[in-house]
Amino acid sequence: MKEMPIMNYGNKKVLVTGATGLIGKELIEPLKELGFEIYSITIDENNPDNGVNWMKGNLFDKSFVKQVMQEIKPAYLLNMAWATTGDYLSSDINYDFLSAGVNLIKEFKLNGGKRAVYAGTCFEYKFKDEPLKETDDLDADKTEYTFCKNKLHEITKHFCLKNDISFGYGRIFYVYGKNENITRLTGMVIDKLSKDEKVIIKSGDLIKDYMYSKDIAGAFAKFLDSEVEGSVNICTGKPIKIKEFVLEISRQLKKEHLICFETVESNQPPMIVGNNDRLLKEVNYNLKYDFKKAIGEIING
Repeated sequence: MKEMPIMNYGNKKVLVTGATGLIGKELIEPLKELGFEIYSITIDENNPDNGVNWMKGNLFDKSFVKQVMQEIKPAYLLNMAWATTGDYLSSDINYDFLSAGVNLIKEFKLNGGKRAVYAGTCFEYKFKDEPLKETDDLDADKTEYTFCKNKLHEITKHFCLKNDISFGYGRIFYVYGKNENITRLTGMVIDKLSKDEKVIIKSGDLIKDYMYSKDIAGAFAKFLDSEVEGSVNICTGKPIKIKEFVLEISRQLKKEHLICFETVESNQPPMIVGNNDRLLKEVNYNLKYDFKKAIGEIING
């Protein structure tokens, strides 16, 4: 496959939001490998000495964001920040991230920004029993989370078109990674099994598209460094039942006897899987992990 030409925007400074999250923390190495000079906004007190220029402040503080943009003048913007734990689906904090995302792109433009990529979610789609494509219908009004994600996409896309900024939007499917919150599936299963506690899975036949956080990060870095515009599914394109995924974790921990499956009717769609043709053929990202290899890395470090 022929590589896409890379735009020369004068510098490879990138401002990254969400760089301490499950995906964000994995972005640093692939971005450095692609030659980016990385700056990141963070509210955390202690951040790793990993080559990132940490900018201590709050993304919701407009005066702080203005100051950062004026100081850095990045050619690239990668907006990954969002709340994805607790009651995030219905929380009003989604509107704060919507407002912050709009403010970011405005300040980015005012300081000469040229290429922006924002993170979206597969939950914006109207689900169906076949792989979802970027051209498929949306049903984004179902939660505050999906409404605000999609509204930010619409506003930012329009703004970038008007202001000659190259814009990409990566829709993430199901994420798993190292040190995952125990309220999430992978973190919960590993935590319970490590304590020799029984794990009850109630809807194991649901089919998902799980992608390792390192592959998601690598995909976003490659996406940012390309000319590809518009929506791109960030997914493996490979369906897997929750049952298979959980059993693999238990096998690698040698704790299969602690897994219990219950057949419970679910209000979730039976299948949520993405078509990743754009990611593979246009962004030219090659997945580096299958789920067995990724789970092994998570468990064994």
